[in-house]
Amino acid sequence: MSPASGDAPLPWATVRVRLVDVPQAEVIDRLDTLGLLLAEASEVGGVERRDAGTLVGAPHPELWAYTTPPGLEAVQARITGLAASLGLAVELSAELHHDDDWRESWKQFYPPQVLGEGALLLRPSWVERRPGDPSREVVIDPGRAFGTGLHESTRLCLDRLCSLWAEGQAPATVLDLGCGSGILALAAARLFPAARLRAVDLDPEAVETTRENVELNGLGDRIAVSEGTIDDVGEPAVELLVANIRPEVLIPAAPELRARVAAGGRLLLSGILVEEAPAVLEAYRRQGLIAVPAGPPSPAQVRGEWQAVELRVP
Repeated sequence: MSPASGDAPLPWATVRVRLVDVPQAEVIDRLDTLGLLLAEASEVGGVERRDAGTLVGAPHPELWAYTTPPGLEAVQARITGLAASLGLAVELSAELHHDDDWRESWKQFYPPQVLGEGALLLRPSWVERRPGDPSREVVIDPGRAFGTGLHESTRLCLDRLCSLWAEGQAPATVLDLGCGSGILALAAARLFPAARLRAVDLDPEAVETTRENVELNGLGDRIAVSEGTIDDVGEPAVELLVANIRPEVLIPAAPELRARVAAGGRLLLSGILVEEAPAVLEAYRRQGLIAVPAGPPSPAQVRGEWQAVELRVP
């Protein structure tokens, strides 16, 4: 949606989504669930949640989806279908735009974040470092691919990566499958400076965004980025595989993911609703993997409606 230098801005479009008859305590989680699913649509060029916590003066929580005028109808239909599948009633408001303000609008929502009790800083490029910020940082700007560290499923992975670092873990090889913006690969690269990493996504826009973020962070010599699926990953088995992907992909891909992790290595899976986690766990246990922890999920593995699943290869 960005014009070439010197050209008139290309038209673009937004769809604003408000939830109807949802308890106030549940609105944010419901919007984030809808946003994560919506971001997978090819016509969507970006998704953000606006509320008082992300935008000063926002009157009520709502979701904004960015698209192009030709994609507007498809995005509205996609939102309606996803909302129905989640049992949500929604109000939609579509608008066409003929300026380039959408780039500036992102900047209002993404404050810097300190993770892991000072292990890692996430900040957008327009925010300068502050005194006392962690030395390890990932600079990442909101863009076309979902994954800036604000969604619960992403935070579950980031928090666990920070915990592995705090425990003294140091995987030598890391695969970020379904990399989106590349944020998990970038975080792992900062936390495990000796690791070699690969980021893979089926979406060419996600691959392009990840490459841009890798270069922005000066990590092009350590993170290889490619388009494809797990079947296109031909390198030797890795010590840590991270996949923030929905269960409809994770469950059938269990044998392939298991084959890509070395003995003693770990899989960190997210993008999973709490009620979906038992089915995901069972699929991987059938491949001989061991859940970590072995019993119920730890509090650190659950955020809102989302749960992360960690497994170890014996």
